[in-house]
Order: sequence, then structure tokens, then C-alpha cells
Amino acid sequence: LPLKHKIKKIFKNDHRYYGNVIAAPRSTMDRSKLSTKKQDFQVRVNVHEGRKLLGGNIHPVCNVHVGKQSKHSRVQKSTNKPLWDEVLFFDFNCSALDLCDEPVTIEVLNSRKIRSDSLIGAFKFDLGLVYESTDHQFVHKWVLLTDPEDKDSGAKGYVKISISILGPGDKLKIPPKSSSTDDLVDIESNLLRPAGVQLQPATYTVKIYKAEDVPKMDTDYLEGMKRVLRLQHGDHDLVDPYMIVSFAGKKLKTKVMYKTYTPEWDQELNIGVQMPSMCEQLMLRLMDKDHFNRDDIIATHFLQLTRLSSADPDDEGFLPTFGPAYVNFYGSPRESIVDDELEPLNRGCGEGCSFRGRALVELTVNIGQEPGKDELIRDIDSEDLLRVQPFQRRRRYRLFVGFLEGTMIHPVDAPVEFEISIGEYGNKFASTTLPAPSTTQPTNPVYDGSHYYYLPWGQTKPCVMLNSQWEDVMFRIESLNLICRTIDRLEGHLKDVKYLMRAKAPLAESAGKLIKLLDELIIDLNQPLLELPQKNITELDKKLYALRDDEMKRILIEAVNLRENARDIDVAINEIDSYIYRLQQIATEPQNSIPDVIIWMLCGNRRVAYHRIPSHQVMFSPKTDCCGKLCGHVFSVFLKRPSVPDKSNAKRQWKLPAKLQVFVWMGLEDHAKGIQHKPLDGEISVFAETYENMISLLSKWTIRAMPRPKWSDITGQLKLPKESFTTPPGWRWDGEWFINPNLSLSYDLDSGLSTFQDDVFENQLRVPGSDWPTSKLFWTDVTGEEAQSKEEIMCPTGWEWTDIWTVDLNRAVDEEGYEYCLDQSVGGFVPVEKTYHLCRRRRWVRTRKRNPDLRQQAAHQRMVRAAEEGWEY
Repeated sequence: LPLKHKIKKIFKNDHRYYGNVIAAPRSTMDRSKLSTKKQDFQVRVNVHEGRKLLGGNIHPVCNVHVGKQSKHSRVQKSTNKPLWDEVLFFDFNCSALDLCDEPVTIEVLNSRKIRSDSLIGAFKFDLGLVYESTDHQFVHKWVLLTDPEDKDSGAKGYVKISISILGPGDKLKIPPKSSSTDDLVDIESNLLRPAGVQLQPATYTVKIYKAEDVPKMDTDYLEGMKRVLRLQHGDHDLVDPYMIVSFAGKKLKTKVMYKTYTPEWDQELNIGVQMPSMCEQLMLRLMDKDHFNRDDIIATHFLQLTRLSSADPDDEGFLPTFGPAYVNFYGSPRESIVDDELEPLNRGCGEGCSFRGRALVELTVNIGQEPGKDELIRDIDSEDLLRVQPFQRRRRYRLFVGFLEGTMIHPVDAPVEFEISIGEYGNKFASTTLPAPSTTQPTNPVYDGSHYYYLPWGQTKPCVMLNSQWEDVMFRIESLNLICRTIDRLEGHLKDVKYLMRAKAPLAESAGKLIKLLDELIIDLNQPLLELPQKNITELDKKLYALRDDEMKRILIEAVNLRENARDIDVAINEIDSYIYRLQQIATEPQNSIPDVIIWMLCGNRRVAYHRIPSHQVMFSPKTDCCGKLCGHVFSVFLKRPSVPDKSNAKRQWKLPAKLQVFVWMGLEDHAKGIQHKPLDGEISVFAETYENMISLLSKWTIRAMPRPKWSDITGQLKLPKESFTTPPGWRWDGEWFINPNLSLSYDLDSGLSTFQDDVFENQLRVPGSDWPTSKLFWTDVTGEEAQSKEEIMCPTGWEWTDIWTVDLNRAVDEEGYEYCLDQSVGGFVPVEKTYHLCRRRRWVRTRKRNPDLRQQAAHQRMVRAAEEGWEY
């Protein structure tokens, strides 16, 4: 028979491909009812993405064969999870019966290899399988790739496709876009695999031991309601936590631990899956049990399985494994206890801006069988509880941050301060940790005369220092930083080479720079990795060490060969780019249990903007190449507002809240003396601070009837008389108490401005039933404090008036500019007069501009005023 008819016969009779090719899934519809009339058909194949493709450092391309037609996607470089998202079109003129017999082949090849050895895997089926589906369409189907020549070699990866068959008069139903939550649905039920290929059953065992630093979730009001309804007695922690584990569409949860910030579940959750699974992340979600409403999401963490396993065919590979180690949860600010616009951050949508607890977990995978119904949730054995005790040993760490500059501050309506926190340490609103000097002094921003505001720190720069306790993971951080330093040097040198190429420098100069790059790379790769300690290491530590060592040795061999045999600079640059990608793949540390350092900008008691710094980047090590790249250096930090990824607020996210220039150092307390040797142009001083408070009664300042103590902290809640301060052991006072006014008080409201508008309010009072007096006037500012009359206000030195005093009518006032109220102390001014109104006022304004010739005189007077009493109001 001709080849086409021979293939048809094999399909119809044997349901197998010729030779040793794996059988494909076949349609089961009755094809005798299909039309035999020739028509025009169009087959649209949407190739979305690939996952778990076998191999490392591959350049995958997807070939699609429909009948005798073939088309291919773009090449995706250096990845085993390519994202193609391309639509391929195939046109046919045949009958529906013949169309259903046309074979479809999905192939994925590695474009880096020669054609005879480039196939990674393939999947074959006929179009009848698509034609019998709803609307003649496959929507977001995963297909399992296998080796056509070796059916026992197992899965080679997965590809997600959508296929539509359009005939005369058919309308295409556009499939929905892929969601980022695909890993949370049951993908296995949406998988096409060749007949005869069986996936291996496996059990993902997640051991949930305990959690700590869980934030309060119930408000005081709800707590009171619980007591009224007798659902709660006495004072308890305001959170009822439990943990949800979700993987491949299957979900299990631990028991609920009531009224505790430090729950101990000690439970083992077993999830049955088919291996290899295409799901790449395992979700851990911390929840709060709610008696009145739906349960609240505290925070979500995703374990990326590609970082916890290896499927490289060049080595033995290993199944996903993790811990026992702590994972850190991030989400909306800890003070957010009700639903708000940042609540999606707790579901894992976007970057969490605040630490929301941590949990001790462990993951293992066992191949062989899935768990039974009575084995899904079990208590952890006492032997395992004793085994994880050494992994919880804590060491003392110290974090030091010096603020050198605060600029580009967005206009705010209250003093600004910056808070440094790591975990719950340093959070000024936290009640479960000891107070710490974690914030800068609240300071009013000053206008810079151009576009932004800045903080007038002058020559006295604020510093903060935090002591905290975390697990001993320095060996993990040092190994990670060693690889990151190699990547940074390689990227820097490669950037120089590319610059020379763009500048069309002499070939000899570019080649010499490239040779120097390879020489330094060879030196870096010849350095051995840090040896693992003998105790308290996990199985993943051992696997990652072996994986990193093997990969760096392979890159070393390739780099030496490239240096000796390179003939084309462009080809060499492409190879070096692949080295960087491969090094970045091993430059991850999923078991770094030390939380990120978070810098918060506070305006009053509101959190306005933040910046997260990974702790390993600022960690100190006695080994120079193992220090974090930011440790002990001055660098710029651009803060951003907490937000959820959304197109509607994209413009708002571009507004820069503030820019800081900081010096950061973190390390073990034993290494803290190294701070003194860093290039901080000055010396560190420690101050004791207290605030003297007074209240204005009847226009007089007094200490009587004050709602806060005479001497207190900045919040006015903690009583701090001078006599209560004592020096720590080994310290002594270096002088007497002195007044230290807010630095912004040295600057007037018109600082940085070239034009300014003065204002003052004219006030009148009357007795009920009488007219407004014209002779008894008094003058105040906008807050009601006594002020000079408009005739007494003089133009400051360095300024000159540009107009005369006029009544401001551009407000909610009547025709004469008056606004009315019952009592001036209560406020509530309205523009319409009523018989019961006893007070009215109107605003007078006058504009002045700066005289450049008198600027120096004004600056001198400002410095004199700054040295006076030092009160702030």
C-alpha cells in the first residue's frame, strides 16, 4: 500500500505505531456518520509552554506536525520550562472523515544539538480526538512527552497546548488565558499521555512541626463580642492558626491551635500524586480560624520544587526534599487586621511587604504507592520531634544600618521616620518582642526648592542597631554568596566586553578582554566550595553541594576549552551567557531561614513605603568572597508603596515615595566588632532620649491636666523622667542633658521656595441675638492659635511683597469671605450664617517672593532662631 494508506491501516487495526513506537490515545466516536464531502478546514495549534523538559542548559523548540504539514515555534534559550505562547495554523481541503485520520505529532527538540540527537520527547495522536471534543477544541491540555524509540525510558517532559478545528461557518471560542494558579488545580485530570505509559504513584510527605511570630488577626472589638457571647474567657492571644498544604489540586490541613501566636501542630500530611508531576510549586498557607466569618488568610508561601530537586540526565538527580527548616511568610503589614486592598498579598499575589510569621516544615517524597484514606493526616513520631531539635539551635545576630541621606521624599502631612526590622525584631508596633532602637528620629521633610523634599540630617546621621536570634545557617549563606560573587564578577567583565563590541573597538582589544574574563572565571571555578559541617545538615544540603560541585566542574572544563579553541567573539559571548544562566540556576538557597531585612517609611503611625533586602546580601563573613555583596557598603535604596500587581494602579506604583542612601552590616554578634573598621566617615554615638511635654490651656502653656506624662517617649505613652535612665554595664554618661530640637525646626515653612503665601485669620465673636461687632477683632492661625494681625506681619529678611493683603474667596465662604461655626474650639465652619452661630472668621492672604540679594542675611537669621528654646508643636 502507499505510505499514507499503510499508516491509516495501522491506526485502525492495531492502534499502534509501526515498530517500537508507543501507542497514542484514539478517539472513540462513530466515524461512519462523518461527512465524506471535501470542505475547507483550519487547524489552529496554540503551543503555550513546556515544563520539566529533560536536560540542563537546553534551547528547546517545539515542532508541530499535522498530516504532511510541519511548523515550529521560536527557540527559547537556556531553560527547561520554556514559554512559547504561539499559534500555528494548518489549512486542509478534505472531508471530515479524512481529517479525523490525520496524525498530529508534538515534538520538542534541543536546538543546541545536531539533528540526529536533538529530540527530547514527542507525543502523537489523531485529529479525531480533538474533533469529538466539545466545540471541536482542546483547551489547555497537557501532553506527556516520551521517547518514541524507547517506551520504557519514562517521561521526558510536558507541553501545554490548545487545538481548535474550524470548519465552514464555525466560530472560534477563544480559550481563557493560563492562570498563575495552575498548580493549585488537578492537572493530572487534564493530562494526555500515550497508551501503555504509566506514571509512578508517589507520596509527598509534608511534616508541619510548629510556627512562631504569627500576627494578631482578631480586633479588640471582635474579642469583646466573643466574650459577650461566651465564646472566649479571659485574656488570650488573638489568633487561631492552622496550616493548609496544597499540591496538584489536592489539599490537606492541620488541626486548629486556638489562641496562640506559637502553635505546635506536630502533624504529617501525605498527598498522593503521579510521578513525574508537572506541578512546580507546593503551597503552604497559614490560616486563622474565624467563628463569625470565613477563615482569614494570614500568609502564603510557595516551595518551588525545581529548587528542591534535580532532573539533569548528566547526573543521578534527586527527588524533591526540604528541611527540616523554617520558611518565612510575608504579606500585608502586620497591623492590617481587616480586609483591605493589600489582602491579596496574603494569598501570595505579589511581593509581600511585611513579615507575618515562620513555620518549621519538612518535605520528603516516596515512590511506590499513594497513601490510604487513613494515612493522609498523622501525628509525627516522638523520634522525629527529637531529631529536629538540633535544627532549632539559635545564635545571636546583629544588624546595623546607618542612614546617610533621605531625599526625593513624596509630600507628606506628618513627620517621617524610617524603621528597620528583620522578622518581628524591630517592629515598633509589635507587642511580643522587646523594644529596640529600630527607628530614626521623626523629622519633618524640607522642600528642596525644585521638585522633592528631603530630611535635614546634616552632619548627624541617624543609626539603628538590632539584636536578633536565628538558626545557625551561615554555612548555607557563605556558599550562596561565594557563587553570587562569581556571577557578579563574570557579569561585570562580560558587560565590558559587550561595550567594546558596541563601540567597535579593535578586535585585539575585545579579544584580550575576553581572554582576561575567561582567565578570572577559571580561577573562580577552581576554588573549592565550602565544606559542609558535620552536624545539623539536611539531605537537601548534601544534594545541593553535589549538584553545585558537578555543575561548576562542567563549566570549568567548558571554559578551559573555550579559551583554547575560541575563534569567534560572538559565539564566545553566547557561551559565556549560558555559563551565567547555569550559575544562576545553582545560586539559590531555599533553606535560608533568616528573614529579609525590611526598611519601612513611617508617616505618623502609617506605613507608607518599604524596601526588602535579602539577608544573605548584607551578611558578613570572615572569608572575603563569602560576604554579601551589599555588606559594609553604602548603596542607594528606592522605596516603593505596598501594592498588588494590577494594571489599574500601575501609574500609582511609579510614584517614588523616597530614596535613601544607607550603610548596612549584618553578622554574628561575635563578628560585630568589624563594624568599627568600616568606612563610616565619623564615629558612632549613643544617646538617651526623652520628651518634655506641655499643654496649652487658655492660651498659656502648662503641665496641668495633661493627657500624657511630663516626661515621656515620643508616643507619649511611656513615662520617661530623666532620673529613670541608668547606664548599661561598661558605659558612662558623656555630658549633661541638652535640648535637641527637631532638625526640621531649623527650616521655615518657606524653605526652598521662591514664592510663598502668608495667611492669617480674622475672627469675630458675638452674644446670642446680637450683631457681629466690628471693633472687637482677634487674629489666629489656621489651628486657632493666637497670631499677629495682618498689619503687624512684617516681610521676612530676604523677601519682598508682591501684592497687598486680600480676602481669600477661593474657599467655601460667603461673599465677604466669612465662614461660620457655633464654637471656634469645636470647629465645623460652614459658609451659610445661622442664628445660632456665635463665631465667624475669614482668611487674609498676601504673596511674597524671595530677593536673591538678601538670601545670605535670611540664612543667618534662620540659624539664630534654630539655637533658641527648641520646642516643637
